[in-house]
Amino acid sequence: MKYPTLLTVSTLLLTIRLFHLYIIRSWYVPDEYWQSLEIAHYITFDFGYRTWEWIVGIRSYISVSWIVILYKILKFFSLDTLQLLIWSPRFLQTLFSSFSDYCFVSWIQKHSKCSNIFWPVLCYMSSPFLAYCSTRTLVNTLETNLTTIALYYYPWSLKNKDVKFLWLVALVCVMRPTAIIVWLPLIVFDFLAHKRYTLNNLARYICIGLTSFIFSITLDSYFHGSFVVTQWNFLYYNIIKKVNAHYSVENWYWYFVSGLPPVLGPIFFIFIYCLIKKIRHINLYDTDSKLVVTVFWSLSVLSMVAHKEQRFLLPLVPMIFFITSQQISIVCKKFMKLGTLSVILNIIVLIYLGRYHQIGSTRVMPYLAKIPQNSTLLFLMPCHSTPLYSHLHLNVYAKILTCEPNLNNISNYTDEADVFYENPKKWLDEYYSAESNNKLPTHIVMFEVLSNTLHEFLTKGKYKNVLTMFHTDFPSARTGRYIIMYSNIEYPDKYNYFDGRFQ
Repeated sequence: MKYPTLLTVSTLLLTIRLFHLYIIRSWYVPDEYWQSLEIAHYITFDFGYRTWEWIVGIRSYISVSWIVILYKILKFFSLDTLQLLIWSPRFLQTLFSSFSDYCFVSWIQKHSKCSNIFWPVLCYMSSPFLAYCSTRTLVNTLETNLTTIALYYYPWSLKNKDVKFLWLVALVCVMRPTAIIVWLPLIVFDFLAHKRYTLNNLARYICIGLTSFIFSITLDSYFHGSFVVTQWNFLYYNIIKKVNAHYSVENWYWYFVSGLPPVLGPIFFIFIYCLIKKIRHINLYDTDSKLVVTVFWSLSVLSMVAHKEQRFLLPLVPMIFFITSQQISIVCKKFMKLGTLSVILNIIVLIYLGRYHQIGSTRVMPYLAKIPQNSTLLFLMPCHSTPLYSHLHLNVYAKILTCEPNLNNISNYTDEADVFYENPKKWLDEYYSAESNNKLPTHIVMFEVLSNTLHEFLTKGKYKNVLTMFHTDFPSARTGRYIIMYSNIEYPDKYNYFDGRFQ
């Protein structure tokens, strides 16, 4: 069978990811901005917002260094327009994801038992969750990219004794310490299969690990302003102090019931079938068996951590698609219409999530970026519900409701966002009391669910609704269907924005 050329495959993969870049305009999680673009903006332009993670030093600057370099280039050439600051990192991330896609295709073509990889690759590239995250500036996306590339270079055969994959593994582990969970079984398999317990091989392992660790400490200490070991701080705060439990706590079986099924879609059932089949006939010299052990181990360890999110499973997705590749090909060939329908449904789900679900958080920012320089902003929303300075590029005062965990072991601790939602009127009266010396903001951004509750405060402050922006079809107690901007500045024309149409 004649396979497509390198140029053809690369062009197709890039075209698909560029389509995803065009489609994805929605809000997913705060980390896409607050742990990447906001920090890069703060470093480059000397103003912005740093979350508590960067203040105490649990995040490595390796994950944002490429955005900092990009921003500094834009700044040097006076090209730091708002659109370029927003879209250039996402475009670069799209290119990186496309390269990791190519590595996945090459890896599955070279090492899987699947004779025709068309359907597995098509299902992989149309996977809604993977596509939904592939162009976002999430550390989990970058971790997945590096993991996929490392899997391509991993010495799956005994004849291949190359250890270049270790450089990528070391990089991803110092950038995100939890990556060691995923890579530990594969490193052990490689260590034993290639008998790397000789003095020379041990020295090579140690050298790669130490070099990456020292580089991380140097870079992080430079940007942090003092000596810091982010990997230790990450483990201390998340594992020992368990501050991540502040954001959510899930049952141990959550990944198996609520985590994997939405991430994989219909492929979840094929994966369960392949998992049961392979566990019954495990062979640790077999590539599929190594990956099954790795995935099962990773899911088991991650299930022990209280705080769980679907994006934490992203690095396992390439492995799962490799394990299921042969069965995907068989099923889709036998039921071609079903396979085609599945891909079409994947695209429809992606378009809805990318274009219509939680869209207001990003679409409101261009309007805020046009406010006068002497304006002040107040976001009465669940913390980090929108981007901030990376999407404003204005050095204006902005107050957000914070949701920091209990870092100082305060008894009966409640974060600011929870205090506000317990009694919004009381919080506003206290924050803007005469004793506080806090001046009323010129602009307030909030979900419409608070409009009636704060009607008296808004009327007293002479605030008027100047913008109403559609956000989601699935509102919650704190997140409404619309985002509303109020202002006590007189605008010549009032503009409304409903369901994507000016009225």
